[in-house]
Amino acid sequence: MDMNVVFEALKSEMKPSMGCTEPVAIGLAVSRTCELLKTPATHLDMVISSNIFKNAYSVQIPNTGTNGIELSCALGHLLSKPGNTMEIFSNILPRHVEEAQKLVKAGFVSVKVLSSSEFYIECCASNETEKAHTITEKAHDNMVFAEKNDEVVLDERILTAAEATTKAFDVTKYSFADFYQWANSVNTADLAFIKEGIDMNLSVAEIGMQKKYALGVGPTLKNLVEKGLIANDMITEIKQLPAAASDFRMSGGNGSVMTFLGSGNQGIETMLPMAIFAKHMNIPEEKLLRAEFLGMLIIMYMKYHVGRLSPICGATLAASGGAAGMAYMMGGNLKQISGAVQNMMGSVAGIFCDGAKGGCSLKLSVSAGEAVYAALFAMDGSIIEATDGIISEKAEDTAKNLAKLSHEGLANVDMKVIEIMMAK
Repeated sequence: MDMNVVFEALKSEMKPSMGCTEPVAIGLAVSRTCELLKTPATHLDMVISSNIFKNAYSVQIPNTGTNGIELSCALGHLLSKPGNTMEIFSNILPRHVEEAQKLVKAGFVSVKVLSSSEFYIECCASNETEKAHTITEKAHDNMVFAEKNDEVVLDERILTAAEATTKAFDVTKYSFADFYQWANSVNTADLAFIKEGIDMNLSVAEIGMQKKYALGVGPTLKNLVEKGLIANDMITEIKQLPAAASDFRMSGGNGSVMTFLGSGNQGIETMLPMAIFAKHMNIPEEKLLRAEFLGMLIIMYMKYHVGRLSPICGATLAASGGAAGMAYMMGGNLKQISGAVQNMMGSVAGIFCDGAKGGCSLKLSVSAGEAVYAALFAMDGSIIEATDGIISEKAEDTAKNLAKLSHEGLANVDMKVIEIMMAK
């Protein structure tokens, strides 16, 4: 296997983002649509999938102190300019918030929700003389279709950017044994991009530990240590730092994290627990990077089966790859590494996603802590049996079972979550 293809596939799934990625993706889609107009839009018509709605509904927008899907749309309109990225909301000023709120109140935006949980954002921006229409699919910044005044200017729906990456490297065609072999043989000098992601997310976690943002799970765990109620040990730190990073970003903190597979919380949960584990266990950086590489491939494998957005909490999948990486750092063989993933699937796999919000830090904290136990159990020979629930003989097949549960068994969860949200 050409490792350069693998590196590029991983790099394409790692992008800095400020704020929860769903409202950011909405704002970016509007920004790119409004770019096509010569004069400012006077109305936006949006169509978004249920999972986008669920994750954008409650979470705080950076630099605003508030939330709202319509507000994200209006801000994308006001901030529209060439070159915007997933850090578009870093440019928000108080005047933008005030003007956007006025637009929302005046009915500038209308939003329709599709029952599909697939990633889908459709934006139509219009004024008295012009109309622009775009579609973003598969990934948060992957605009695949654009037209102005009914004239097509972009159409990549047959082969999207995400699918082009998959065509070059389809992670689902390989096994955990392949990933293990690659992790052992890769030149760690080529994994510097992973270290950059770890450092970025660690910086945000340190900010999140300074005071209580959102639920303040990270600082609360620190307070409990100081009161002598819980131990000041490796597992506590592994639970508190990812939670602190999530606390900060989900409260609209002015700082970017390195996402993975389209999610900031997944990026945090992918990179930080393994890095903290390595610090406590005195693991050399070279071995940490190999472990992160292995864990990221396993997470990508699982997410490509389950789906980029799904009713299943992404933190549980990211932490499963983290458990595999921890087992690897302890010298685990393939059976033990796969066993760590199996243990995670037998414990936290059933956590469902009820949208992006401050409480996500609880799920990151729980999943990160369980990843340590899953790895330690596997190294001690305690691996969940294939006779249990959705567990199969191979971890790869367990991932497919989870995907089946997500796609078929939980197909109506997103719309039910939205119904509950809207009724509160």
